[in-house]
Amino acid sequence: MTSRAAVICSLVLASATVQDREDAALVSASAGRTVRVRFGSSGTSRILDLPMELYVARVLAAEGEPRAEVAAQHALAIVVRTFATVNARRHRRDGFDLCDTTHCQVLRPFTPATREAALATAGQLLTYEGRPAEVFYSASCGGRSEAVSQVWTGATDLPYLRSADDDVHDADAPWVLELPIGRVEEALRRAGFDGPRLKDVSVERRSPSRRVTRLHLSGMRPAEISGEDFRAALGARELRSTQFSVETTRGILRFTGHGYGHGVGMCVVGAGRRAARGEMLSQILEQYYPGLKVQPVAALSFAPLMAPAPEHEPARVPGSVATAASRVRDELAAALGIGSPPALQVQVHETLEAFRLATGRPWWTAVVVEGASIDLAPMPILAQQDGAEAAIRRGVAEALVREALADRPAWVRIGAARYYGSAQRPAPTKKNVRCPSDAELMMALSASALRDAELRAESCFARALAKTGDWRAVR
Repeated sequence: MTSRAAVICSLVLASATVQDREDAALVSASAGRTVRVRFGSSGTSRILDLPMELYVARVLAAEGEPRAEVAAQHALAIVVRTFATVNARRHRRDGFDLCDTTHCQVLRPFTPATREAALATAGQLLTYEGRPAEVFYSASCGGRSEAVSQVWTGATDLPYLRSADDDVHDADAPWVLELPIGRVEEALRRAGFDGPRLKDVSVERRSPSRRVTRLHLSGMRPAEISGEDFRAALGARELRSTQFSVETTRGILRFTGHGYGHGVGMCVVGAGRRAARGEMLSQILEQYYPGLKVQPVAALSFAPLMAPAPEHEPARVPGSVATAASRVRDELAAALGIGSPPALQVQVHETLEAFRLATGRPWWTAVVVEGASIDLAPMPILAQQDGAEAAIRRGVAEALVREALADRPAWVRIGAARYYGSAQRPAPTKKNVRCPSDAELMMALSASALRDAELRAESCFARALAKTGDWRAVR
């Protein structure tokens, strides 16, 4: 071995020793609390149990500002840990707690600064009324934070997640994005919209923070879309926030805006600037989460993170719901000609917040089906609509037909679920009912709009079934 090679080898070994020692410190500080994280997409993924403080240090390296002052790093560490605690089991049915994407929190290898922040704040959580608080954060609020209910329809307004001025963005220059209207139309069609041609995009409604909450899409069906759904359709990295104005000139849509992200809760850029001007940890947290307390997890009387869940952990549901779901499954499987119906997992959520967090859908959706898993809104919500029995029947029917109809438009699957889930199946209508687009069913902006789209889907399915005689052949 040459002397140069020996030096390199020594450096590598020394680096590995330091990394092992740092990992050991983070493991020790985690006090047995772990987070089961899925890395990568479902096709090429791996699941690892990470000690909580190692997880925090790695998220800070991805979500925080690399050169932020200590107070900002510490503040974000507490927020990241609180988010992980509250959202543990978000992906329970998939066999892990949190993913490594922006749906949950992004991770990168930790740095000395993020390791120090995790260790210095180890075990500390933001709490509301004695329990870990539901918290959010984004890269930049652009000068004013947003209320949580303005971003996620149906979310409960929380006093600490309100819209407030953030006075460290006054010098920020606006960002500009120009897109050909044809490219925007293509993105909308991929998201499930149809219609002859996108002619124009205009703002219909804004929140008090001046973010776009609803846009009009001239020439598309449906003709309206929420600001967040529009941003998701175009790409959240491309259309940086919903705090924008839009103009159409010669086939080009010009967006001019501020901020980056949804704007709810802590502003990462803002926290860094506040720390740079001398604000302490407590002042930063009070700015973005007024009224919340910082408490050590050991002082709270709850189980912050449970042991990793088995991949097929049975759902805890009321006995009456489980019995009804089993009965309906056997009944509908016979009607559909399915010889061996799959085992279904049914979850009745106790609160609207729990339903929204688990499904990402507003309360009026009521029933969300993914594979063999059925999520139901709280019982009082089901009672206000068609009742729990009807919701269970629709959910079970959709779960049974979902795989066979996976390559069809959404109206086929949802129409079949309503048709076979109905106690009295509707006769085919002679009216020329327009079948709803995927966007009308998946992005409805109100309970009435969703109900109208679902009833049209049911009519379209009944009409098509009368022609084909086979539910599997409906297209």
